[in-house]
Amino acid sequence: MRKRPMRVLVLGATGHAGQAIVRHALEHGHDVTAATTRADPQPLRGLGVNIVRVDPELRSLAELVAGHELLVDAAAPYFLELCLPGSVQWRSQVDAAVRRMQIVIDAARQSDATLAHVGTYGTVSRQDTSLAANGALWRRMVSPYYETKTAMELAIRSAAEHGLRAVIVNPVTFVGPWNFRPTWNFVPAILAGSMPMVVDQVVCVIDVRDVACAIDLAMSQEYFGRPIPLAGHNIHARDLVVQTARLAGVPSMPPMAMPGPLAAAGAYWTHLAFSAFGLKSPDVLGLIAVTPELMPVNPSREQIALGVPIRPLEESLRDAVAFHQGQLVI
Repeated sequence: MRKRPMRVLVLGATGHAGQAIVRHALEHGHDVTAATTRADPQPLRGLGVNIVRVDPELRSLAELVAGHELLVDAAAPYFLELCLPGSVQWRSQVDAAVRRMQIVIDAARQSDATLAHVGTYGTVSRQDTSLAANGALWRRMVSPYYETKTAMELAIRSAAEHGLRAVIVNPVTFVGPWNFRPTWNFVPAILAGSMPMVVDQVVCVIDVRDVACAIDLAMSQEYFGRPIPLAGHNIHARDLVVQTARLAGVPSMPPMAMPGPLAAAGAYWTHLAFSAFGLKSPDVLGLIAVTPELMPVNPSREQIALGVPIRPLEESLRDAVAFHQGQLVI
């Protein structure tokens, strides 16, 4: 996004990664359009972006993308609802996400736009121990999240083989400012003193602004059609909570640490109990079930080759705290 001003359309502009991408593009002088299903989204107020309405099925996307040189997809499905492996509900979630991805690909093709897709590190192959590999296999059996993300990415890579200019980034867990999401957001929970338990493991986190920079670098270097795994800082989940609380100036006892496999299994069986009584399970269970996947990783060869800068973790956490305390301009 650095060579010259471009017209950029962002899907998911109100999300954590989308916010960073929008702001990064604006800082570099690009004309940014945010496609949203909401009439007056708070995260976009005062940013100076063009806001267009898009229906949830993206039927009008091709028309909206026309005239734009870059289509950013930062709105891919988040943690999906747990369900029985291979069930109708499982397949419907995966199939719906793949259909959505094909609409995005077709819209980029019709406008001859470059597509930038924000995926997940969960689709990256890793060399795990037998125990860790078995645990990962079990988690992927109880959540359609990974099959969905993998299928979407494969669709993009196939399109890239047939000429689509596509940047694919696979980041670890996001930290940093501009997370407007009310759920699955650990900073507000820490500020409220309601973070009594974490998963007992080291996790890898990356600032959303570094992800935006990685997309920029990949575009400028024409690194198309190949996944770019993005790592940041490895830190124990308990230490992440303690450090965030310290930067926020709030008292915090080190939270209890629950083994990851136990947390994932508990989330799955709790979901089954809700389902047995015909009740909708809490959304957070989908996150708990996949949390053990947030294991430590090192920078990939692709990340190093692109020269993606990684800002200090303390800066990321400090800015996240300042944002939620209303001290960072939004």
